[in-house]
Amino acid sequence: MTSLSKVLEKALYFRVNEHLNTNNLLVGNQFGFRKGTATEDAILKLMNDILKALNNKTLAGSIFCDLEKAFDSVNHDVLLSKLSYYGISSMAKSLLKFYLQNRHQSVLITNSIFNSNTVSKWTKIKCGVPQGSILGPLLFILYIKNLPKAVKHKALPILFADDITNLITSSNSNQLQSDLNIVFAQLNKWFKSNSLFFNFDKTHFIQFNNASKCTPVRLDMKMNK
Repeated sequence: MTSLSKVLEKALYFRVNEHLNTNNLLVGNQFGFRKGTATEDAILKLMNDILKALNNKTLAGSIFCDLEKAFDSVNHDVLLSKLSYYGISSMAKSLLKFYLQNRHQSVLITNSIFNSNTVSKWTKIKCGVPQGSILGPLLFILYIKNLPKAVKHKALPILFADDITNLITSSNSNQLQSDLNIVFAQLNKWFKSNSLFFNFDKTHFIQFNNASKCTPVRLDMKMNK
């Protein structure tokens, strides 16, 4: 990436970020890639919510979501549609569309033993936001900004970029089990509709309790695959 393109990208980042902050468009439970927030803030938020639930003598459990190649799976058309919904239109949207689309990539493999290189053909990139870029992280958190709405009636979502945690609380094990299955189905539906997919092997559920005896709750991911 040339120095000039980095300057233009940073200028666009500041304009988009200013629009988001001025209109209070970023959700409060997104802690990733935002000024004044850090991993510790997300962890503290989760711990406080868990302790609050336990102090109220309610059961609590959390789904720790892992996504497959989240940044590389962003659908450009869906993202551009969301940008319009958030008031990013006309020239700014056109620049972002130009920034995202018509990108190409090639893979270079270097063999140090034989001192030779193998280069793949140039291929057009059809989805994803550029990783390691200035705008990429901001565009991604805009892409998943409306995720909390999908589960807000049943869970307390905490987001740190693509690391997504959903805390579920209930007064009894049966209700917790029911809410757990509902939330997981809602998450799976939202991800699929936005071209994102669970990594089921790395997605886990942890139940928290302060009682010596508590009926365990289990997340059955097979029914949602």
